Amino acid sequence: MSTKLCVSLLLVTCIVNGCAVISEQDCQAGLWYERGMQDGARGRAQSLVYEIARECQSYGIHADSEAWLRGHEEGVEQFCTAENGFYQGRRGHRYAGVCIGPTADVFLDNYQRGLAEYRVEQRHRKLHWRRDQLVRELHLVHRALESADSDRQRRVLYFQRSRLTWALRSLDTELHRYGLFGPGDITPGFYPPVFFSSGLFYW
Repeated sequence: MSTKLCVSLLLVTCIVNGCAVISEQDCQAGLWYERGMQDGARGRAQSLVYEIARECQSYGIHADSEAWLRGHEEGVEQFCTAENGFYQGRRGHRYAGVCIGPTADVFLDNYQRGLAEYRVEQRHRKLHWRRDQLVRELHLVHRALESADSDRQRRVLYFQRSRLTWALRSLDTELHRYGLFGPGDITPGFYPPVFFSSGLFYW
């Protein structure tokens, strides 16, 4: 069985088992070098070998830690690239600090760049979610005003409308930092006249 096929089979097993440290079946299967390479390529810490050895020991099976460590070292080389650094950061994945030597700086620089973009995107999504919520609340207040039957009730609703409108305008100002179409289209200092017009967004 080829190394690539072994690693693929281990990955499938990981998905099926919910990526637990290791199952009894995997302890029995061995493939310690291949498993170490897979874990290294996923950026998992070297200390994982102690958890694997302890888990297998509970099943009465001896784990070949040395073979796992050799595979892990090779897998880490695949993990610690500039491209993968950005990929891991851009998806908000945690970094276990497995890279060493010159590749560590290259990986970390790109990881931090990707992570910064990920955080901006997450903030952008939260702002949009909050904006949708405010729009719905403002719509409900608008509808309630149409059917209000007392001055006191209208005063309360007018106050709520003013508060929601102010919050919505403030949020739109913050959203503008990301441009019209999201984090990839930042246009600081430019406010399209129609984009923030009261006729478009507010009641």
